[in-house]
Amino acid sequence: RGGGGGGGEGSNNLFPVLPGSHLKLINPALEFVKYVCKVLSLDSNTRHQVAKLRRDLMKLIGVREFSVEAIFVNPCQGFVLPEVICEYCNSCQDLDLCRDPCVSYDESTGRTVWFCPHCNTSYNRDLIEQTLIDVVQRRSLSFVLQDLICTKCRGVKELNMSEYCSCAGSFANTLAVETLKEQMLVFRNIARHCSMPILEETVNWILTVNHWTT
Repeated sequence: RGGGGGGGEGSNNLFPVLPGSHLKLINPALEFVKYVCKVLSLDSNTRHQVAKLRRDLMKLIGVREFSVEAIFVNPCQGFVLPEVICEYCNSCQDLDLCRDPCVSYDESTGRTVWFCPHCNTSYNRDLIEQTLIDVVQRRSLSFVLQDLICTKCRGVKELNMSEYCSCAGSFANTLAVETLKEQMLVFRNIARHCSMPILEETVNWILTVNHWTT
């Protein structure tokens, strides 16, 4: 079905909402074309054939080949919680809370459960939530205490009262506001998807204080 204007009202229901979801997807045909062409382009031997296929498919659905909406963007962000220890077998594993395959949904409790890939024992959810809260608080604190850098010479600001750098450049944050906001939204998605109310409350407070409520 052609048309680059989207899939109509309710098209968002066609896309799965995962903890790492961060894009507003509205056109199933367009997203299908982008994902298929991205996968096929991984083989460098078929680059020219895939480029022609992509051009023909974009034309078929009414989307310009070099438009912004035709650019592939990973629809699922990830957050890796390092060195999660299984309380049963003591194995240590990095856990991607947004895309890890060792995850299940417990219908009896209505909560997401992660399993150890070695012994298939569930991880301690309360410990994971507490660790995530600590990560959120530390990232918020590091943003407040970060150094300012010159946009011209990239030097770190040395004098607290100076408005401009010695090279006449202006100062900017080391970590952009939008970067921290995106990180907080990912943590909020994890909290909502995995039923972590304390983590969600912590993230919502940071978003509200900084007027980032969305």
